[in-house]
Amino acid sequence: MPLWPRKTYFDHNATTPVAPEVRRAMAACLKNNHGNPSSLHIAGRTARGAVEQARRSVAKLLGCPSEDVYFTSGGTEANNAVLKGVFTAAGGGHIITSKIEHDSILGACAQIEKQGGAVTYVPAGADGCVKAKDIAAAIRPDTVLISIMHANNETGAIQPIADIAALARKANIPFHTDAVQTFGKLPTHVDELGCEFLTLSAHKINGPKSVGAIYWRGNAQWIPLLAGGDQERSMRTGTEGVHQVVGFGTAADLAATRMDAQRKKLVALRKTVIDGMQTLWPAVRINQAPADHQMPGTVSVTFPGKSGLSLLAGLDCHQVAVSIGSACTADRIEPSHVLLGMGLSVEDALSTIRVSMGTTTVPADVAYFLWALQRVLRGDPAGLAWLPPEHLTEEHIRSAFIIDLRMRYERLLAPSIPSATLWSHIGFEKRIKEIPRDREVILMCTTGIFSFEAGYRLAAAGHPQVRVVSGGYEAWKALYPKKG
Repeated sequence: MPLWPRKTYFDHNATTPVAPEVRRAMAACLKNNHGNPSSLHIAGRTARGAVEQARRSVAKLLGCPSEDVYFTSGGTEANNAVLKGVFTAAGGGHIITSKIEHDSILGACAQIEKQGGAVTYVPAGADGCVKAKDIAAAIRPDTVLISIMHANNETGAIQPIADIAALARKANIPFHTDAVQTFGKLPTHVDELGCEFLTLSAHKINGPKSVGAIYWRGNAQWIPLLAGGDQERSMRTGTEGVHQVVGFGTAADLAATRMDAQRKKLVALRKTVIDGMQTLWPAVRINQAPADHQMPGTVSVTFPGKSGLSLLAGLDCHQVAVSIGSACTADRIEPSHVLLGMGLSVEDALSTIRVSMGTTTVPADVAYFLWALQRVLRGDPAGLAWLPPEHLTEEHIRSAFIIDLRMRYERLLAPSIPSATLWSHIGFEKRIKEIPRDREVILMCTTGIFSFEAGYRLAAAGHPQVRVVSGGYEAWKALYPKKG
């Protein structure tokens, strides 16, 4: 087994490293192509040409005309634009989605409900897949849109999109699929999927962040989310970020050339990861779909009796990056809504981590991950423990060395404990030598998650008394509102 520290990135479903080819294309664009794509002079026309070439690259992977692709700032904007746009154009109504959708879908639906709309959230099975029959049963006379993701970001379960699209088409209801996790990794030909709308994002395929797209077949009506210009044929106003769009197009071209090879590689690596984890901890449970409905780079694994947060913190000490759920909820200690939507208990959901691999993953990464995991599974470092917030009394505050790791703006909104040392969780490990070893150390952040990671590092470095405030500053302040 490898004994050297090896930076191992196993969080590709959250975001991916920007490919060298993409960086070069973006740098060349920034250097040579500064025009506004809406301008009529030669600099503007050159920029327009770059945008349209990228649009053709994205459309090629979708198997659609380039004019059916509209660039956005990312998948979140694209999802909000479709759901809110269709709902508004229809003058209200009912939307069908699932309990395992991305937060951007669920957030848009929550806002739609506040505006008087109705939303049905169908569950997923234990395999992470939504059933077409549940969608059919949820259809109402006032249903204006069905939105089901192509593949789930936490479990990698590929949904029966073609079957659901056929139901929608028969009922004359527009169908949208969030293909952020599949575009460039699996075939996403829109005619085969049968969707009216499809949304995607560049940073999941080794492209830049803050650029995505909407595919619109053109049959259903929707009202743009943004107004005030005629960019993107008046469906998404605002000057295009030419260098980001160029990066998106380059990433799409790159994905097209390696899709099959990457899929085969990831299938093999995933098997090695699962076999290794089952050997290390026989009680593990893999939350997965049948092989023909499973993304090859994603492993959602439950370690009964273990804390997912402890596993994440321990692996991070070994420079291995994994996730305990969606990156969009990385600042809160709460069970994944996806796992709960599949029927997992709160306890099991909090004992689950996600390993997601991608184009840069190699067998040595898997070997090092399993080596590090074996050590982390032995338990938290000696000296590390949670501190219930009610135990952080005035007497305790006077005797301990307290470190407040909240963000600066958080401390401006809610003053810290007067005696606390004010540091950041970013770069905390560089300050470990400054912490006294002869006093109990108490760490707190807003919720407890960042302070736990810092506490894990401190205890792993040999400090004998490390306590992390359970629930963080918010839990403590709720008990002692006049303090701080």
